[in-house]
Amino acid sequence: MRPLLLLALSSLLAWPAARGAEGAFVDPLDAPARLSPRAAGAPVHALARVDDDHVVGVGPRGHILRSSDRGKTWVQQPSPVSTDLLAVHFPSARQGWAVGHDGVVLHSVDGGVSWKRVLDGRTLGAAMVAWYERKVAQGESGLSKALEEARKLAADGPDRPLMTVHFRSEREGWIAGQFNLILYTADGGATWEPWLDRTENPEGYSLHAIGAAGDDVLIVGELGLVLRLDAPSRRFQRVKTAYPGTWFGMAAAKHAVVAGGLRGSAWRSLDAGATWKPLATGVPAAINGGLFLPDGRLVLLGAQGQLLLSGDQGDSFVPLRTDAPLPGAFAAAAVEPGWLLVAGPRGVRRVALPPGRGDFR
Repeated sequence: MRPLLLLALSSLLAWPAARGAEGAFVDPLDAPARLSPRAAGAPVHALARVDDDHVVGVGPRGHILRSSDRGKTWVQQPSPVSTDLLAVHFPSARQGWAVGHDGVVLHSVDGGVSWKRVLDGRTLGAAMVAWYERKVAQGESGLSKALEEARKLAADGPDRPLMTVHFRSEREGWIAGQFNLILYTADGGATWEPWLDRTENPEGYSLHAIGAAGDDVLIVGELGLVLRLDAPSRRFQRVKTAYPGTWFGMAAAKHAVVAGGLRGSAWRSLDAGATWKPLATGVPAAINGGLFLPDGRLVLLGAQGQLLLSGDQGDSFVPLRTDAPLPGAFAAAAVEPGWLLVAGPRGVRRVALPPGRGDFR
């Protein structure tokens, strides 16, 4: 099963649809997430390290979990929406961002304790149209396709999910998602600039993950799409790869990027995406992504719960043993030495790591 479909199914099974006092449907953008004592055992789609002790997870129906003890226990935090959240990132111990379905963007300024909605799909399309119409009126050329796509987005309404978020400082970051939807901020989210015209993605493939390898920012997505930021031109330029399938996520370190895709596919680049080498994972399931541990080792996450550990940049892998089988592995975070936090269909599990070190530290 494809990971994105698995996420959708987990969302449908996790919580009942939002209902008003008399049972009428309430738009998930208008309904705060329901607080539940069972939230810690519900699906978690993404994890983000906040600081040495705190971790935040997000998932279906807008639920947000926060741990103050390195993932040992979790507390559900109030969320202003009940739409599904797919990604979360903290560029600092105070500033955090979460994105998801319906084009929703949430912002926290207190380490994930409270959240405010700052953007959603109901206003996003109109704002993008206004941006491009203003640029065209100012005489900028080459924006007709971007303006056309922005108008289509506005007409369709809030039906495009944002799948990934990455900030390389408290002020500068990107959010991206389905069908080349991508926005940039340089002022901490006070304003957002559409970058439809700044990605070399004429087919409009979906953008699934953003990450940084040192100073290089890369995006991976559908059908082998890899984009790398060219800082002088402020554009994401396409990088050719030999992999024709869809990437679902990536692990990035200072000098390495490993992207994961269908049927156990994983490819590595040691030159900021210029060249890629296939890795032998030995698993049949999709690779949802992974991370480089603080000690330099690499962990990849299989859609069927496989955890693969490598100490040699991915040239070889050994399976990580768990006390009980994992039903799936959507995301991971490393906070405490010797332990890995793994998010999946039944919440977050702590997995013990064997001693060792890797090539990237």
